[in-house]
Amino acid sequence: MDIASKNNLSHSKSVAYLSVMLGRDLGMDESSIMELYYAALLHDIALSNSYQILEHCVDGEKMLKKLPLPESIAQTVLHHHEFYNGSGLFKLSGDDIPKPSQIICFASAFDDMFGKSADIFNHSLFLRVNEWLEKIKELFSPEITGAFENLIKRESFLLDYFNHETKHTLSKKLVIDDDVYFCCEDVEKFALCFADIIDQKSPFTYTHSQGIADLARKAATYLGYDTETQNKMYIAGLLHDIGKLSVSVDILHKDGKLDPDERFEINKHTYFSRKILEQIDGFEEITNYAVNHHEKLDGTGYPYRIHGDKLSELERVMSICDVYQALTEERPYRESLPSEKVWAIIDSMCERQHLDKALAEKLKQVF
Repeated sequence: MDIASKNNLSHSKSVAYLSVMLGRDLGMDESSIMELYYAALLHDIALSNSYQILEHCVDGEKMLKKLPLPESIAQTVLHHHEFYNGSGLFKLSGDDIPKPSQIICFASAFDDMFGKSADIFNHSLFLRVNEWLEKIKELFSPEITGAFENLIKRESFLLDYFNHETKHTLSKKLVIDDDVYFCCEDVEKFALCFADIIDQKSPFTYTHSQGIADLARKAATYLGYDTETQNKMYIAGLLHDIGKLSVSVDILHKDGKLDPDERFEINKHTYFSRKILEQIDGFEEITNYAVNHHEKLDGTGYPYRIHGDKLSELERVMSICDVYQALTEERPYRESLPSEKVWAIIDSMCERQHLDKALAEKLKQVF
């Protein structure tokens, strides 16, 4: 979410930190705290493709309702731009606003104000925080502003928040018992949700991830892999471009050849994909299938320059799927290509040792 918004690369994690600390000061039970934690992490889930605040809230609720999460999380996200005095999006006021939504609204407002600050925490910054609190008190309940006043009396609270060297790990300071295990079907629901976020960033790549996921599963099935591996390839296809959320829309929409600076930026997306996916226990194979699709047999791919003997068969398959899907889609600079032209290009890439020729010949039969 933070990569997608490009607004503040710790916003979601910082809002989660602030929200949980507020919730605990307010005496919420740990079950409610956990739901607050996930709602705070996901409150901007629709931000990358919804530029209006109202749409961002409504779309966020719709997306979260499709996920295997408590329904209260979707409701919290829907109302996270409501103010206690009734001046928010839906004009709810007072205790008609769910308390988790009130907390996240406050935490988000605070991080919007101070999250980009490069200042080291000192007395002057502490005074600015107090001045801000006085100005916005009418927007939030006395209960929440009182809890925040309690928190900032502890020097450690704001020292943690403004410690920029460790800010990206703030969420690790929260002791949340959140070891959750999902079946493959539920993992696919999350992957489909994030594939939508990725693809909706550009109308020219809409359904790109879904297309590759379908090809990848079809290829794994044709090559005789078991059902679990087929499912892993499908999930990898959905998430293979998740790091592309870090790339500017201007680059993704460019009508023409990328210049060296733009190419450098877009090449970073597989690196970010790995950084995201490798955090998930059980995703080790999925991560490799997903993020190595721009590596080449001759070692000239990116971002790790892996040679062919280090790439598994399914990693090579994903590379072919990516090229095939890209060539058969419309792009800003060209129409979709006919099948003969697509395979001529793939054959040429095989001859240059970029793709696996034997696998390409097999996949020709199924694609």
